[in-house]
Amino acid sequence: MRCCAIPHLCAASFGKDETPLLTLAIILVIILIILWAVYGPITEGILDLFRIRSVYHGNETTRNITLTFDDGPDPRYTPQLLALLKKYEAKAVFFVIGEKAKAHPDLIRQILDEGHRIGNHTYHHVNSWFVPPWRLKKEIMATNQVIEAITGEPVRYFRSPWGRLTMWTHHFTKQLGMVTVLYSHVAKDWRRNQRPEDLYARVAGSIGGGAIVLLHDGGGAEGAPDNTLKAMETLLPHLKKIGLSCHFDAIDQGVKQLQEPKFQYTRASQRIIIPLWLIWERYFDHKYHVYPMSRLFRLSVVPWRFGHREVRYAPTSASANAATSSAAQGAVEAAATQPSIPAQEPDSGEVASQQPLSLRIESGSPMVEIHTQNITLQEFVHIESPERMAVYSLKVFRDSMHDVAHALIFDERFQEAKGVFGMTLLHRGVDRLGFHLEEVEPTPMNRWVTKLLVFIMVMYHPQGRKRLDKGRQEMRPKLVWMTREELIGRYYKGEVPLRRDLPQKDPE
Repeated sequence: MRCCAIPHLCAASFGKDETPLLTLAIILVIILIILWAVYGPITEGILDLFRIRSVYHGNETTRNITLTFDDGPDPRYTPQLLALLKKYEAKAVFFVIGEKAKAHPDLIRQILDEGHRIGNHTYHHVNSWFVPPWRLKKEIMATNQVIEAITGEPVRYFRSPWGRLTMWTHHFTKQLGMVTVLYSHVAKDWRRNQRPEDLYARVAGSIGGGAIVLLHDGGGAEGAPDNTLKAMETLLPHLKKIGLSCHFDAIDQGVKQLQEPKFQYTRASQRIIIPLWLIWERYFDHKYHVYPMSRLFRLSVVPWRFGHREVRYAPTSASANAATSSAAQGAVEAAATQPSIPAQEPDSGEVASQQPLSLRIESGSPMVEIHTQNITLQEFVHIESPERMAVYSLKVFRDSMHDVAHALIFDERFQEAKGVFGMTLLHRGVDRLGFHLEEVEPTPMNRWVTKLLVFIMVMYHPQGRKRLDKGRQEMRPKLVWMTREELIGRYYKGEVPLRRDLPQKDPE
């Protein structure tokens, strides 16, 4: 009995001792996981959500973008990429790995000599979440030393591999006189088996003003940069064709906005509501494919939901190509005997030289919906003189409409659209600018849009609700629209190419 009891007693004693040790170990592991999550993923999530202390994009009201290339320099791919950039007069920022820069100083000099910029991408391409703060700082400093020894210039930009941010990232970059630069568009070109046409579509299909695009000239799956180079051969001329300038302006503007906010909000509610609204606007633009395309407008393509419309239009000699080519595509029908809306006078003052055409828009037709750039509206309401505001806003409007016309002709995303439309509270005088102006039918959808427009006006205007009370009679939105041919004929500068002469979308 005794011999049998002793092992049981020993086992029981061991179990009692083991239980608190196991519990303590589990608690320690949980604490370490929580500390790691706060150090990395949670901090990054908050910084990304509110776009705090990093440059994610430039000024979306401009026609400038910045191309960035990570993980180089690579002697196989970087020289080919530099030749392509030179051919299409594009400038880029290269975020280089320290050990590769040290191994290929000639490529670093070539990048700089050809007018591009160089940023820091750590020395060994480390994941900031999984290294202690002192190691991250050492990685950044070592890379700066290598680059500065080659170029003789201080390094201004830092990008962490995989975009990883920690509690210490911004502290270190600020301490070293640098700015953390991330991105708004990701080509995902480091993946295996990515076709060049897929990479092209991923960027070209979502690009807009102020974009900072992430690409690679090294690293990733074996041979991945080959696909990037092939994609760039079509992407670079496309960006030039649709009027986007590839330069450093997007990053420079982003740095300026980070350091010197353009507007100081006059009301406490603005300081709380507007940052939250910007998060919602980013989500909305992503979900519904809304792209910043001009100083005043963001554009998306949606089905027309306001019923049949028909307008008589007499194209001028400058716009005859647009009307004729659209007719060949089926957008323009035979002349109607009873037009529902009179034709508009052309902006250029040219005498109509073609037979009047009947332009029709049917329910479900693809149309470009115009969304305003709220930052530009803020500029308008901050101009004290009504006369100056009227002159300035008219100029911005006309310039933006030229950009919209350009997009309808050259940008694959908008080439099939039958026209443009929007619902706006700021509709005084827009009929003189070529738009058809109509009362809005009080459907549930239109009522919701009305409330949203009023909310935006109240939120952004310095006077807030007082502005709404003063202009109560003016706060009724109206539907404004214009056919494709009317818009191009009025606002496009230059000879309009025939549709058959433009590159067409690849068949699905």
